[in-house]
Amino acid sequence: MSSELLETIVGDAKRIGISGHIHPDGDSVGAVLGCYLYLKNMLPDSEIYPYLEAPGRSFRMLTGIDKIRSDFQFPEEPFDVFISVDCGSRDRLGACEEAFQAAKKTVNIDHHITNTGFADVNHVEAYSSSTCEVLFGLMNPDAIDLPTAEALYIGIMHDTGVFKYSCTSEKTMKIAGYLMSKGIDTADLIDRSFYMKSFTQLKALGFALNKAELVLGGKAIVSILRINDMDKLGITIADTEGIVSELRTTEGVECAVFVREEAPETFKFSLRSNGKVDVSVISSSFDGGGHRMAAGFTAKGELDGILTQLYAMIMLQL
Repeated sequence: MSSELLETIVGDAKRIGISGHIHPDGDSVGAVLGCYLYLKNMLPDSEIYPYLEAPGRSFRMLTGIDKIRSDFQFPEEPFDVFISVDCGSRDRLGACEEAFQAAKKTVNIDHHITNTGFADVNHVEAYSSSTCEVLFGLMNPDAIDLPTAEALYIGIMHDTGVFKYSCTSEKTMKIAGYLMSKGIDTADLIDRSFYMKSFTQLKALGFALNKAELVLGGKAIVSILRINDMDKLGITIADTEGIVSELRTTEGVECAVFVREEAPETFKFSLRSNGKVDVSVISSSFDGGGHRMAAGFTAKGELDGILTQLYAMIMLQL
């Protein structure tokens, strides 16, 4: 694990790539953008390419968000350095995996306990609240400007559930406080990126809640969204973000499961725990990853059979 500043890790690289994981959440968006903005300020002579699937509407207010490349067009020459942020394994880089592998130097910055240590330089802090918290520790605090502070704050806020999840530590709050000192309008940022929803997001949430079912004697809740449901509602994958967190708040529930069909017999599972269930262990058994309280995986096959296996694993921890 490196303890150097980010600009030292990068060194004299002239061409730098940055990417987060597929289906980016707030921490992934904040980490890619925050890393890009910081390095752009610190290394003005370097070419920096931030890649990510198109961030959701709730992040549009962030300065520099328009610089993120969602077309995944890469330079002809390999990157001098490619930085992976918030990815537990190399395959989570999606369209950027090949460019990452071809880079002269690779860097892995993350907080997932299931991280596989897949880069030349691995800086993984499994007990940090978020990758944005890890990134802050690799930056010169005095060199963090307002746009960078907002990006990091967004990531921390999303992965802590606005500072209410158990991953929120005293260190997390001190970092958030320091970022606030840069001039962040926290009320506006929290409302617009976390609570405010588009009409299509509300439709997706309403549909998912209406279809939700209690299982395992009321100790778990599950909701399933099929491709034809999404087509009928006119919603996208981005509109489903946050549904599993809403399911988790159901009284008496220890584990929430949101299932989204991605293709015939291919399903994306998002899991959230209220404490008793370590969902990272369950996700790992399906070749997924995450944290004790929040994890996910993709599985192929007959859905009822996958759910039967999943419920059995949850039951073992209840």
